Amino acid sequence: MIDNDDTSISTAAILDPSASNTKQEYQGSRIPPSELIKYPFKTLNRILDDLKWSIPFKNKYNVSLLNSKPIDYSSDLSRMSNNKQFNHDVLTLNNALTYSPSLEKIEASPMKISIIRGLIVDNRANENIYHFRIIVLESITNPFITNSIDKHEYHIIPKSLLSPDDLNSLKVKPLDEGKVDETIFDDAFYKSYNSPHNQILRVTIFKKEFSKEELLPFVDQDLITKRYSGEVDNHPSLSPDTVPNVIHCFKTLIKVLKGPILLNPDDSIKTISLKNRSLSATIDVNFLLQRLSFSISNDESELVPPNLVLLPDLKESFIRMIQELIFLGRVYSNSVETNEFQTTYSYANNFSLIFGAIPEYDKHMNLTQFLLNCVNEVPYFINLSIMTYFQDEFIIKCFENTVKSDPANKLHYVDSLKSVANYRVGTTKLGTYIKNMTAQGELVGYHDYVDAMKIIGISLSDPSELDEVEDDVVIAMYKSNFEADPKNYQYYNNKLQMIAKVRQSSELWKYINNEVLPLNIALDELTIEEITEDDVVITAYEYKLNELAQSSGFVTTTSEIVFLNKSLLSVAVNRKSYLLLNYVETKLPDIIRIPKEDITYSKALEILGVPSHTSNDFEIITSFQAKLSLNDRNDISSDIRILRYCLKLIAENKKSEILFSFLKNGKIDPTLLPAENWPAGLDNIGNTCYLNSLLQYYFCIKPLRDLILEFDEDLINLDDLNDKRKIGGRKVEDLEIKRSNQFIYHLRYLFDEMIHTQKRCVQPTKELAYLSFLALSQPVDFKDPNAPEIIEIKDDDYDFDNDQIMSNQSPQIPIVVSSESPQPTGDTEMLDADEQKLQPEDDDDEAIEVISIEEPTSFPEYDQMEVVEINKGPKLLSISTDQMESTIEVGRQQDVTECIENVIFQIETALAPQKLDDDGEQIDLIKKLFYGKIKQTITPVKESDPTVATGPSRITLERFFSLIINVSDHPKSIYDTLDNYFNEDLVTLDEGLCKKSITVNELPDILQFHVQRVLFDRERLMAYKSIEPIPFSEKIYFDRYLDTTDEEILRLRSEVFQWKNEIARITEEKEKLVELNPETKLSIIDTLKITKKYLESVILPHKDLSINPTTIIQLENLIEEYSNKLVQYNLRLVELHDKISNQFKNYKKVGYTIFAIFIHRGEASYGHYWIYIKDPHRNNIYRKYNDEMITEVSLSEVFNFEENNTATPYYIVYVKDELEKDYVDPLKRVINKC
Repeated sequence: MIDNDDTSISTAAILDPSASNTKQEYQGSRIPPSELIKYPFKTLNRILDDLKWSIPFKNKYNVSLLNSKPIDYSSDLSRMSNNKQFNHDVLTLNNALTYSPSLEKIEASPMKISIIRGLIVDNRANENIYHFRIIVLESITNPFITNSIDKHEYHIIPKSLLSPDDLNSLKVKPLDEGKVDETIFDDAFYKSYNSPHNQILRVTIFKKEFSKEELLPFVDQDLITKRYSGEVDNHPSLSPDTVPNVIHCFKTLIKVLKGPILLNPDDSIKTISLKNRSLSATIDVNFLLQRLSFSISNDESELVPPNLVLLPDLKESFIRMIQELIFLGRVYSNSVETNEFQTTYSYANNFSLIFGAIPEYDKHMNLTQFLLNCVNEVPYFINLSIMTYFQDEFIIKCFENTVKSDPANKLHYVDSLKSVANYRVGTTKLGTYIKNMTAQGELVGYHDYVDAMKIIGISLSDPSELDEVEDDVVIAMYKSNFEADPKNYQYYNNKLQMIAKVRQSSELWKYINNEVLPLNIALDELTIEEITEDDVVITAYEYKLNELAQSSGFVTTTSEIVFLNKSLLSVAVNRKSYLLLNYVETKLPDIIRIPKEDITYSKALEILGVPSHTSNDFEIITSFQAKLSLNDRNDISSDIRILRYCLKLIAENKKSEILFSFLKNGKIDPTLLPAENWPAGLDNIGNTCYLNSLLQYYFCIKPLRDLILEFDEDLINLDDLNDKRKIGGRKVEDLEIKRSNQFIYHLRYLFDEMIHTQKRCVQPTKELAYLSFLALSQPVDFKDPNAPEIIEIKDDDYDFDNDQIMSNQSPQIPIVVSSESPQPTGDTEMLDADEQKLQPEDDDDEAIEVISIEEPTSFPEYDQMEVVEINKGPKLLSISTDQMESTIEVGRQQDVTECIENVIFQIETALAPQKLDDDGEQIDLIKKLFYGKIKQTITPVKESDPTVATGPSRITLERFFSLIINVSDHPKSIYDTLDNYFNEDLVTLDEGLCKKSITVNELPDILQFHVQRVLFDRERLMAYKSIEPIPFSEKIYFDRYLDTTDEEILRLRSEVFQWKNEIARITEEKEKLVELNPETKLSIIDTLKITKKYLESVILPHKDLSINPTTIIQLENLIEEYSNKLVQYNLRLVELHDKISNQFKNYKKVGYTIFAIFIHRGEASYGHYWIYIKDPHRNNIYRKYNDEMITEVSLSEVFNFEENNTATPYYIVYVKDELEKDYVDPLKRVINKC
């Protein structure tokens, strides 16, 4: 609301009408249009309606209608308008009185002034009178400019914006600071935005001039008679029979007031003789002296009226007094037989005088329809300052002006405009305007906003609280809804854009601009699959683009083509495909939303984290990949589109062909890399892809590699220990030692070749593969010594030496940085044996299992073994050819877990123990590297109070080789699995209720997670592989799982357990609400909605059918109740998951770093293995070891958690933080260049 009461105007700023005639140039108010438009907008019609309702409204709400925005009072005014107890009229005197003009026009170049005066009366109490005055101030310009315009666009302005000259012209009385004019009830100033004459309005409401006490001597006949009788006693000339009445008194007072008003500046003041007894007989002279500023002449013979030329405010007061007396004269007409006021004077209540003085295009409609108008009964007309009879063009203009002046309430103005359109059925222009603007997204109303929030799942009982909902909650609910209903993604996305626009949320717009179409939607649009090759994706896109272009007349901006383009971008970004992104950047640059103007060369270096002095292309690519791996949706700088643009800027600046090539296909020419800078690959000798991955893994563990390379059985004496030591819980037989020695010798030979070869890859011996695959329970048939054979390791035909690699004729074997790699010819079946599981008592359904080493049967004795010595190295024993021929078949049927057990058992069997544990188990390097211990504590407790123990605790310690993640439990992360296993729980055992707690007693140096993916389909009676993604991070911390007495950690564990129970409960309740009926395929909410709609549209209107209306109300209440429940469930789940993820964020003392990830691609019955290994000595790059091919890959490929990806982690390996660089050493090459 504009406050015009507290703004003081200095008296020096007002032109004194009594000052000298020295002419000064008139200085009008200068208000720039850009500033004026910011002030509340009103039409003349709205101002006049406000004038009519100002008295009762301000008296009830203490709010000025004239100075307020219509939207601030529309609801209250509408209620008041519908209340018949309020009935005021705005009256103007029809008689043209020079001494009390209803319309007065003054021209004083360069300005002209029109003054309209009148009354506001309460029809229920006629004595309740207020005065109004409207002053119209305009400049005198070209006389040929018409005064009539379509509609004045008025804006409420504070008087502080007006110049002193304008204030003087508008009769603003100078006041001392802090004081107000007590005669004014309300006062407002308006400036017309579109007036050609710079029109300014002042609308003032004055309080009545005469108080009840002041009127009493004029209207009380007894007092009149008494006063007259007193004068008769003093002056016998007065007839006692001619007693005046109220009309005589009013007429006499009007005559007294008229004289001073009509006095011209040059005239002398006309006095009134005190000898005029008729004056004193009808008027109390003291009233004139005390109330009307009259005075007595020096000789006390005459009354001297005030000089109103010098007192303009008093003059206005006199004029109002006459207007008030004339109206009161008509009111008191019933008490007098002959009343001149009733016959002589008349009033108009149709605002005709005002509409005539301020002409507008719709003047005639205003004169005939204004009083009949019912706009005040509905708030939406008031909000827009319009009348029901306005033309569509005027309504649209009023809407636009209102929004410009008050954009914060645009939502409500849009709702008002739509309500007006519904009220005015058949308004073509208005309907077309709404339709077009809605299509452009420019007409979003508050109801649209509330509905949009409901659609994405946010519904509150009090809609005003919607703005308090955080943006991240809006995003989470939006994602939840479109992911549950992907076919309607565009519908939900449109609603999110509407919400972002309404909330003016930079956070939501940032999300929308960075968001790409969900991959499944994009795949459906392109009619491709997840596994479709990138080049085929481009073909599919171009084929559909051609179809759409032909159907649209080759207009490329249709919504269908735009959606197709966004689908291609989605596939490119989700895959992080260099080929597709390069295609999009080349062919469709407009859909790559990058703030290019904000990214300079130096900014590009900063975003990628590349020092300005760096010249090494490979370090730049590594930094690029590291940044890409962050995959932070809240950080726009980790968006692959931004990162690629940065890399392109750097490539252009450096003129680097390596970087340009990398941008096109994500590959680097390996001929640029010398052999000693790259690990050696391993040939696949027949279904050995998993074994190759395992051997590369063990090679990269420096302590283990050094142990293998330095192994010599002659230096180890196990004779005294064989009867005591145990491996995997059992004793070791002599023949097992001999087999194990041979295994290590073959492994030593392989490792030595991998270090010293000049070739791209080496070939494991078949003996090594055989010993790795063959079950420990199976005997080994060594070759008869009478048929000696030297074991010779041959190169494959496609191997080539270092010289070939460096030559120009060398084959181009690229370093692949994409998600695909060459498929080997051999496939390995992915089987899971019945691993022995670490099972606490009476607990057979845990998510984490612990692999123990399988105990083999005894070996047969061998008569004699042929010893073959190669280059005075390890003594290798031959294996018969018959057995060797079965190696491939063994590899095909071998379980990968059993293979690990074979390898580990044989290494450990050949080693001398560092010590023996209490149970006789051998403690050695293998135990230190890979084995930990789990502690299980069972404590009997009281059923009534589980915090009270009833007996001693039973503690069990068990070793674990790897922790099993069971995919069937649907863990959201590794932490999710660990939290479910390492916790406290109440279980019922033989001894009654017990508290069971599981913690980690000892941790290995290298922590291995085995992801159990092979499940059994009971319907199809077959095994299948689950490809459910399990997100894992580069770091994992075990503080929370250690055996501890720390009360804080124990408390935090307990909270997580409670939250997970709550998540399970809420999820179960939520499933009941969204579960589809198998017959109707509808949820309970959808069923209720359809039922309600059917009853309303079919049953209610039916003449022969009926239904209790309360039934529909009950259905509506149930729909709202269930919908609100669903919203609350979703909000709570988001909150709980967030709490769990942050519960232990400050506990990071016992940390592990990712080391290796074994990958299986395929199904349960077939597939292919490879391994990713991080090199902490080479900028933490990741290499993909895929048999003979070793390539550097992007972090996005390693940490790929996309759904429907069949290349899934099978083994995830971490190493202790403090040991990473000492233990992990993937690149060990020593090449003798002769």
